[in-house]
Amino acid sequence: MAASEISRDDTSGFAPTISNELAVRQSYQLQTGLARPEEEHVADDSLTLTDIGRIILKHKWTLLVVIALACTAAVVRTLLSTPIYRSTVILQIDRASPRVVRFENDPEQERLGSDDAIAMRTQQELLKSRSLAERVIDELRLDRSTPSGDKALDLSVSTAPVAAGDSADPAAEQQPEEKGDYLDRLINGYRKMTSPSVDKVEVLGRESVVRRFLDALTIEPVRSSRLVKVHVDNTDPKLAARIANSTVQAFIAMGMERRLEATSYAKSFLEDQIKQVKAKLEDSERRLNAYAQSNQILTIDDKTSAVGMTYTDFAAALAKAEQERIRAETVLAEVKRNPEASTAVVENKTIQTFKERRAKLMIDYQENLRIFKPDYPKMIQLKAQITEMDSQIKEEITNVVGSLSASRDAAAKQEEVLKARVNETLNQVLTKQGQSIDLNLLKREVDTNRQLYDNLLQRFKELGVSANIMSNNVSVVDAAEPSLFPYKPNLLVNLLIGLVAGVLLGAAIVIGLEVVDDSIKYPDEVERVLGLPLMGIIPKLNRKRGSTTPVAMEVHEDPRSTVAEAYRSVRTALQFSTPEGAPKRLVITSTTRNEGKSTTSLSLAINFAQMGQRVLLIDADMRNPTIHKFLGIPNDFGLSNLLSSDNRGDKMITPTVIPNLSVLTAGPIPPNPVDLLTGPKLLLLLNITAALGIDYVIVDAPPMLGLADAVVLGNQLQNVLYVVRAGSTRRAQIKSALRRLRQAGLVPRGAVLTQTLQHALPQDYESYYGYTAEGATPNAALPRAR
Repeated sequence: MAASEISRDDTSGFAPTISNELAVRQSYQLQTGLARPEEEHVADDSLTLTDIGRIILKHKWTLLVVIALACTAAVVRTLLSTPIYRSTVILQIDRASPRVVRFENDPEQERLGSDDAIAMRTQQELLKSRSLAERVIDELRLDRSTPSGDKALDLSVSTAPVAAGDSADPAAEQQPEEKGDYLDRLINGYRKMTSPSVDKVEVLGRESVVRRFLDALTIEPVRSSRLVKVHVDNTDPKLAARIANSTVQAFIAMGMERRLEATSYAKSFLEDQIKQVKAKLEDSERRLNAYAQSNQILTIDDKTSAVGMTYTDFAAALAKAEQERIRAETVLAEVKRNPEASTAVVENKTIQTFKERRAKLMIDYQENLRIFKPDYPKMIQLKAQITEMDSQIKEEITNVVGSLSASRDAAAKQEEVLKARVNETLNQVLTKQGQSIDLNLLKREVDTNRQLYDNLLQRFKELGVSANIMSNNVSVVDAAEPSLFPYKPNLLVNLLIGLVAGVLLGAAIVIGLEVVDDSIKYPDEVERVLGLPLMGIIPKLNRKRGSTTPVAMEVHEDPRSTVAEAYRSVRTALQFSTPEGAPKRLVITSTTRNEGKSTTSLSLAINFAQMGQRVLLIDADMRNPTIHKFLGIPNDFGLSNLLSSDNRGDKMITPTVIPNLSVLTAGPIPPNPVDLLTGPKLLLLLNITAALGIDYVIVDAPPMLGLADAVVLGNQLQNVLYVVRAGSTRRAQIKSALRRLRQAGLVPRGAVLTQTLQHALPQDYESYYGYTAEGATPNAALPRAR
């Protein structure tokens, strides 16, 4: 039946099947994998090196301005700063004081040798000590003014006046304050807590001088060596050298003084200890001699008691006899429990010889058994030999058991004899032991006192010698000299710091700008972030001021333009998007308005029409129709009339000036566009277009955000092309719109990125689309075939 013959009554039987057809189509999509759940696509929002490069190029002027300002600030600060000079002394710190004579048990040498790192760290901290700082300040009079009136080293602090609000009269402080002066009381209380008392002002000034002295002093150990650099910074290079040399000299002198003081104290302490120990030694020797004489003990050594030695010998012999008896019982028990596996049997050479013979006989028997039967005479003879050998082995095992039993009995008898001898001598030992205990105690006391006395006397002699030959373990390698050039500020270092700070600050600003603007700006972000294949890139067109021609019409009027070439690329991508070619029915939508979906719809319709295909462009954006404006045609009747009445669709299709392109405008704006789209009339219209011989139906749908029109149209036409304007819509909005499509069982065929800026285009984009033979005329008319 032709399309013109379809009457109004034909829709009555067609409407009930629409919902079923939609359900079948959605089921088919899910089965074939065309519609994927939204969870299957995980967006990758991480920054790549390409993204970082693009961001830098996009905001390069911002970065350069921030870096230039930071570097300028660094240079200005450097030029305005007061020059500081540094003087350096190089010290060598050895492990211990070099000595001509080395003594044993030297605690200082053992400590320095055991943990050299701790010793070096201790010396470095001593160089930064308060006592050393005060000594140098006093020697150089750094806390006093020079004759010219200037402050020495600019470290001195004048005596501060009494803090404002503090009264010098104690009686005045005790006067009661009025109740209305509560604020004054708070201020006075704060001043009393933060201001020093009058008698402590000089101490505070001294503390300030010491603190600034230590701030100007820097200790730098040289790695992998025993050298230490002592730096002093000051505005006067000569004074800096004086302070550095004085500090080192005072440090060496303080070290020597500490050693001499420690030696003197040790000698005094040892003298007192020697006197006390000597008296104890003499008293213990007298008591030991008296006890030996009263008990008639002539020899005072470890062998005084012969009875004790005899008891020791018998006890040792008894222990050995017990071991022999236990060993014999263990071996005998092992043989009785498992004769074949016991050690005594295994190590018996006779038994092993018998076993080897038996093994050979068994081998012969097994080999002959392959030829002869067991009752063969030779086999019987071999069997008898094996039996005889088993008997000999058992007999020999019996002999081993008997031998072991005899050994056990002999060991047990010897043990009994030794036990009797031990018991006899035990009483004698106990009697003699009472006398030897007192003797040993006295002897031990004498030995202890004598050893202590000898050690103290030896150490006292060593201290006397070491005090005479002691030298310092700290020496100066290089003394400080006045510096010719300032140490800081360093223009190059400050400039580098300014450069780094500028780069970091500029990067922070750029990142902040990018975080604020998280729209899709580059082609590769379409697939990486949105999970959609990129069908084409439409560059931003630099139109002449005052131009009123729609961009889509330039595709028709100037087929060789960059925009026309870009939309032809989109058309080609659609043709290869399915095995059957470009989708015959296509819905084009976007996230929000003004993203270029209507321009894309008209441009693609023109492209397909230029191929000789009959194309119907439907303006389904009944809320904000624009297609009729682009084509300059009236919008009195259109899709809204068709869906809300019984009018035939083919009567409202309007041909255009573009060959093969027809348009169904939106018509008057209805109050309920979604309700009209969900009715049966739209699907009937699509079937009529097929009957009219229309090859492609392209629908310009409303935007997705907040509206359901595009979802309804997508479910009926099944193919969706998504339009994204570069640098316009936020990613979260686009993802939300795509999530709604996927939840409805729709996955766009791809996306078109419109209004793409020049810096976001791929390299050689314009030269590629402007590819033309040299001397050719792009818009020249094709010659007619003759």
